[in-house]
Amino acid sequence: MKITNSLTHIVTDVRIAPALNEEELKAVLDQHGVQGFPAELDIAERTEEHVQMLELADLLEFAKANGVTAATYDVTYFPHADQREVDYQLRQLGEDLELAPEVIRDVCADTIQEYLDLDAKRDPNIPVHSIVEVYVGGTAFAWYGINEYPRLKRVVLRKLVQGGQKAKQSFILRASRAQAELEDDFS
Repeated sequence: MKITNSLTHIVTDVRIAPALNEEELKAVLDQHGVQGFPAELDIAERTEEHVQMLELADLLEFAKANGVTAATYDVTYFPHADQREVDYQLRQLGEDLELAPEVIRDVCADTIQEYLDLDAKRDPNIPVHSIVEVYVGGTAFAWYGINEYPRLKRVVLRKLVQGGQKAKQSFILRASRAQAELEDDFS
């Protein structure tokens, strides 16, 4: 969804395509007569609002129609998560939430193990994401493909939110009981 200056909402259906490996990307680029060059493309920058996202075939045909005959691409693979990766992710999450990583680890130990077990089943030879990018008239146009994979941050955040809701409900129940007991004392 994009919002224009006149506050008109334009709703677009966002369909994320599956990530392609290098050979698959090269085949699609060749099919459309666009030469591809591997590059290290930052996903966060490529998915910002100012980058125009298109389906891959449309992107390549648009590029050709505008005289662009080359594109950059990047394919990302993730190895299986290990304890070092878990430590890194928990440190990042701890900084984001202003919590000690040890607290997150203690509260979410079972969830972290479930994540590691789930990630161990994932095929690390399948790309996690792939990006193709072209510039036309100074504007970036991109295609972004993603394959589902377990994300530790998402799993842990969900567990922390559930725990926070349980703690909130428990606190409200205890406070309500205390208030009721206090009112009984004064009746």
